[in-house]
Amino acid sequence: MKGNWTAYFDLSAAMIIVGSSVVVGKVITNCFPLFLASALRFGVAAVMLVALVSYRESGFRNIRTKDWMTLILMALSGQFVFTLFVLWGLRFTNAIDAGIIMSTTPAAMAVISFLMLKERPLFVHVCGVALAILGIIAVNDLLVPADASHSTDRWFGNALVCAAVFGEALFLLLRKRVPASVSNMTMTAALCLVGFLMSMPLALYEAWSFDFSHVGTLEWGSILYFGMVFTVVAYLLWFRGVAQVSGNTAGIFTAVMPVSALLLSCILLDEPFKWSQALGCLLVVSAIALMTLGPRSAPAGSSASLS
Repeated sequence: MKGNWTAYFDLSAAMIIVGSSVVVGKVITNCFPLFLASALRFGVAAVMLVALVSYRESGFRNIRTKDWMTLILMALSGQFVFTLFVLWGLRFTNAIDAGIIMSTTPAAMAVISFLMLKERPLFVHVCGVALAILGIIAVNDLLVPADASHSTDRWFGNALVCAAVFGEALFLLLRKRVPASVSNMTMTAALCLVGFLMSMPLALYEAWSFDFSHVGTLEWGSILYFGMVFTVVAYLLWFRGVAQVSGNTAGIFTAVMPVSALLLSCILLDEPFKWSQALGCLLVVSAIALMTLGPRSAPAGSSASLS
């Protein structure tokens, strides 16, 4: 992979941050109600991104009226549903499982493209989807005997994260319907703003009975990290790196995400390491590499879960 080492650093850092989001999400779900956590995350991100768009670009002037409907659908699937299901799933499963499953987004995109868009998949994409499915099976301990006392909740949590992945995949496919005149930064700012508005009604209901005095520095810091670093900084790093390398090269770096989630979960959350998770991670990374290096790979910008 000859190229710009600065771009490689940006892409790796972006995926490490995305992997860390499941660790931060685990902290958030142990403290905040789901809709309140979502609204706070989107609120922090929207404030930063709207300010950046207003300073560096022309605000939302390039978004036509008919494009707002697409953005609302994108916000519903890739912002509101994705965040809600990931945070909900993290209440029942561990961060390692969630991180590995979240990285199967390219495979979910291939499935949706086949079912909804009637796009005929290539053989390498079918193999990639098969490897991703095997990875999820391994993560759920279905290849080895599991602890029955914990399996039901864990499987339910992993199923919610899988649902979030398909929401993210739909979000990324809908991106193709937004005209190129709308920059990625403007689009993301609009999506965070719409996501914030979607979360607000139920967030206000949850906030009415929520005791904010019990929220510690770690929890508030996690909200700020989720909104600022995960949503804004990772986005800026990823697209700066993507602009300097080929789509295939950028796609390879998405494999950093599940490894980051696994290592950070073990180190920061002290979650126990299982060989089934290592196997699942290996299978998913192989799926990403196969789908990225195969012909007609998805655009680099659509391979990362940065919503």
